[in-house]
This record gives sequence, structure tokens and C-alpha cells, in this order.
Amino acid sequence: MSRAYRIRVRESLRRVLRASDHVRTELELLEILPPEQMAALLAEELERRGFVKQGPSLVRKEQGIQIRVEPATGVVTVEAESQEQVDLKAEKNVIADTDQGRKLASETRKAAENALRQGLEREATKKAGELQKKVTERLEGRLDDLRKELDQAVNRVTAEALKRRAAQIGQIKEMTEDPQSGGLTIVVEV
Repeated sequence: MSRAYRIRVRESLRRVLRASDHVRTELELLEILPPEQMAALLAEELERRGFVKQGPSLVRKEQGIQIRVEPATGVVTVEAESQEQVDLKAEKNVIADTDQGRKLASETRKAAENALRQGLEREATKKAGELQKKVTERLEGRLDDLRKELDQAVNRVTAEALKRRAAQIGQIKEMTEDPQSGGLTIVVEV
């Protein structure tokens, strides 16, 4: 007479999932003054906006997003990163018949463990994809505001460069600046 055994198999998976995304672009600075002077003006403006000097770059971190600007080249890199620890567990019952022998029961157990492990791996991969999607969405959500802020910074740098260049050309007689439209009028006597 054969006996059926119920074998309970448990597997767990613990992982730290990491996700990151980045965007790289360049600021369009006009060459009104020599490049090193334009870079210095840009660095000053970015420091006023909360950026901190780190080597040749200026960096600001906010809400898990890092913004890096290289004033000398105008290259802007925006990076978002996140990590999450997952603890996944699964359990399965399988039936083994004693007539089939111990070897077959052992193989049944191993097959069940492998199936559980593969299922946990798929679930971890799915969670990693979800984390990546969240990071990308957070980065995309921040890009519009950042683009506006960097455009404003470039406009202020351009205006300051124009003022300095006008002063080099001759005596400034009149200067009017419209903050609403961003217009700047400089009358210079040569």
C-alpha cells in the first residue's frame, strides 16, 4: 500500500533594488564675453540659486534628484536615484508518493523549490521595473520646473554680460530692464 506525503516547501528572497535615470543637456550661452567670464557669471548665478561648488561643477540635490552643471561647458546633468529593500516569501505544498521512492520525492521537492525561486525572481524583477518607472516619472516631473529655472538663470547671465560688454564699449547713458518680458535696453555713448 502506498502512502502520499505532503511536502511543504518555503522560499524567501531578500534584495536591495536600485533604480536610476538621468538626462543630459547643454545650456545655450551666448558668447558676449570671453568663455571664462561667461562661466564665472553662470557660476555666480547658480550659487545664488542654491547650487554648491564641487570641483569644476555646481551641484544641487533636492527630493532625491541631483542637478549638476558644468559652467565651463554649459553641460547640465540631472539624475534621479532610488533604492528599496524587498523581502519576498512563498510557500507551496506538493504531494509525493512513497511508492515512487525517496529519490523521486527529493526530486519533487527540488522542482518545487526551483519553481518557487523562479517565481520570486520574476516578482523581484517586476518590483524593480516598478521602482524604475517611479524614478523616471519623478525625474520627468521635475524637468519642466528645472528647465524654466535654468532658462531664467541663462537670461540673467546674458543680461549681466550685455551690461558689462556695453560698459567696455563706451559710457552707458540709459538702461531699462523689463522683468516681465525679460527685455533689456542699453543706450551707449561711444
